[in-house]
Amino acid sequence: MSQSDKVPKAIIFMGIQASGKSTFFQQNFARDFVHINLDSLHTRTKEAKLLEECLKQRASFVVDNTNPTAGDRKRYIQAARENGYEIEGYFFQSLVKDCIQRNSRRLGKACVPDRAIAYTSNRLEMPAHDEGFDRLYFVCIRNGEFKVDEWKNQCFNGRER
Repeated sequence: MSQSDKVPKAIIFMGIQASGKSTFFQQNFARDFVHINLDSLHTRTKEAKLLEECLKQRASFVVDNTNPTAGDRKRYIQAARENGYEIEGYFFQSLVKDCIQRNSRRLGKACVPDRAIAYTSNRLEMPAHDEGFDRLYFVCIRNGEFKVDEWKNQCFNGRER
């Protein structure tokens, strides 16, 4: 199978600020995937243009935003599905106290107010395959390392797992 025959991937990250999403991207996807990140693009217009360009070029991409609700994720999933992408979701364990602690070590604009972390946490919805994901994963940080598990379709509180 040639490179052009490969099915491109759309990867959607979900998790509150400072849950490790951007670091995980750098460690696992930076070499082969386009990074769609509102923090670096600054506007939804620029984000939409980059997404559109990825779809046109059939480039694999990672949406590295908080994406706390099914509604937030829908625009990316729908566009990817309509363009024949394989869609994976990575839900990052979002313990507020841990994220606030990591956030306190950030510099400049990367550091967000604690209330923003709490607000996003309150809006956070567990993802489901029926949103359009082909595969879902749960990511947590244990002993300073990322641990990735396949999503379990059981009832659990992903914030406290």
